[in-house]
Amino acid sequence: MAEVPQNFSMNMEPNPLNQYLRQPAIYLKLPSNGEWWTPGALEMPVTGELPIMPMSTRDEITLNTPDALMNGQGVVDVIQSCVPNIKSAWHMPAMDLDAVLIAIRIATYGEKMTYSSGCPECTTLDEYEIDLRQFLDMKIDTNAWHAPLEFKGMQIFIKPINFQTINMQNLDQFEQTRLVTVINDSSLSEEEKQTRYYEIFRNMTRYTISNIAGSISYIVTPDGQRVENTQHIAEYIENAESVLFKTLEKGLEEINSKIPKKRVQNTCSECSHSYEVPFTFDHANFFAFAS
Repeated sequence: MAEVPQNFSMNMEPNPLNQYLRQPAIYLKLPSNGEWWTPGALEMPVTGELPIMPMSTRDEITLNTPDALMNGQGVVDVIQSCVPNIKSAWHMPAMDLDAVLIAIRIATYGEKMTYSSGCPECTTLDEYEIDLRQFLDMKIDTNAWHAPLEFKGMQIFIKPINFQTINMQNLDQFEQTRLVTVINDSSLSEEEKQTRYYEIFRNMTRYTISNIAGSISYIVTPDGQRVENTQHIAEYIENAESVLFKTLEKGLEEINSKIPKKRVQNTCSECSHSYEVPFTFDHANFFAFAS
């Protein structure tokens, strides 16, 4: 029989500090309304609003660890820590990602965020304060994803890509850029360099086809057969005539163009020039410790 450690109490008392643990600070209605999530990845409350808790000390340390941010696991861990109803952040639709991250920041630091912007007229660098709640109030028309693309009697139903796909795209782009730099700085002959460049081009082409295929939910053939197998869809996209690929690209561009862009209005303190800038962020800067 295993010996019980001396410092182990069989009658452990409940931690009196448990009542002071973090609680939900705000509630979020997902832009997707819970559609396109992989089964089991999300537990939607009856109210349709997700409780959002502030980041813990561990969460903040995670978001300040470059390796955890690079492979995406850190972002997934923080999302699932702050939004317990999300069981697998890897499988959340891309349209929900920004809203969830913004909600987590508001829950942690409050709705105000300070950022710097340079005037395009006189280059003066000013600091501004923005209310992040305005971006949670933006509505996305999800009907655009419900209308199929038509191609030679087929109906192709599109779905938003998920965070896992976005992360894979970012990692692939980083790796291919790194390889180009290595090749340029290497002592390879021009012929060998061209061979390596061609390999990179083939990889990028494969990634592009894979991403397009991954944006397809299912296809209904002219005879009414519904095809959902992802491998069958990817094989079809890769080997079909090029006009299909162009049709899909154009259709995805039109759908994405309907997603409202996050922009903020600034006025220069020096020359009073008024200008708009896109609201963009990387995870490290966006979740930097608030002052």
